[in-house]
Amino acid sequence: MNVFYCIFEVEPQVENPLIAHVSRAVVHLWVGASEIDAAREIARQFLTSDRWLVTEEKEAYLPTPGQIEGLDAEQSANYQTAQSEGIHAKFYYWHRSE
Repeated sequence: MNVFYCIFEVEPQVENPLIAHVSRAVVHLWVGASEIDAAREIARQFLTSDRWLVTEEKEAYLPTPGQIEGLDAEQSANYQTAQSEGIHAKFYYWHRSE
């Protein structure tokens, strides 16, 4: 299994409890999959099930071994989580007051 890196811009759906406070978010995901299209689909399903609407795919790629070695401690931990659990997501929110 490969671990792909994806970035999506999302908006909370009406059913999402964060909708009162969050207008949008950028999500950085590490996704375990056999190929890039499968990783994109897994990421989109994850976001949809968490009540987010994907508005834009910013990027998706398979990092090189050198890129993996160069990750900082937090990103390395996120990568390792995806290796063991299949996916890891980190949300960066825009609050409605911004």
